[in-house]
Amino acid sequence: MLRFNIVATLRSSFVAPIDNHIKNTNRMQSIAIDFDAVIHKYSKGWQDGSIYDEHIDGVFEAIRDLMKTNTVFIFSTRSPRQIKRWVTERIMCMEMGDNPHDPQEWTWAKYGYTCKIIPFWVKFWNKENCLGITKRKLPAMVYVDDRALTFRGNWNETMDDILNFKTYQQRK
Repeated sequence: MLRFNIVATLRSSFVAPIDNHIKNTNRMQSIAIDFDAVIHKYSKGWQDGSIYDEHIDGVFEAIRDLMKTNTVFIFSTRSPRQIKRWVTERIMCMEMGDNPHDPQEWTWAKYGYTCKIIPFWVKFWNKENCLGITKRKLPAMVYVDDRALTFRGNWNETMDDILNFKTYQQRK
């Protein structure tokens, strides 16, 4: 009996969070956005792995507008914790509320959304008004990436595209 209770408790602790992320699946589709050179300017390349630049103008407003009809997440090979710290500093405003001892009253979402690291067991990101952050390629309606090609069904054309590929920074 004790074994069953432990298993049931563990199972419910993993099932409940998943259900919180899979809501409104009929209405919303996900948009995946790469981090480096799409959100973060990334003007000097990888360097030492630090996030050294500011954001690209208009990105947080664009994410806010996309979230009106879609869910949005960031995908990157970087640490999600590192990205979350950087994004939080830019999308959250720090102000004292009526109770200066309550940290919940110190912050508010400047663009109307928050951000969260997507847990490893979540297979789809469908959380509204919350920018997800992951190292995985989750299903999405579209991927916004500075190093991507659109496959048009013809490998000869794709090979030419690969051989002639330049990022937007290289085209300047």
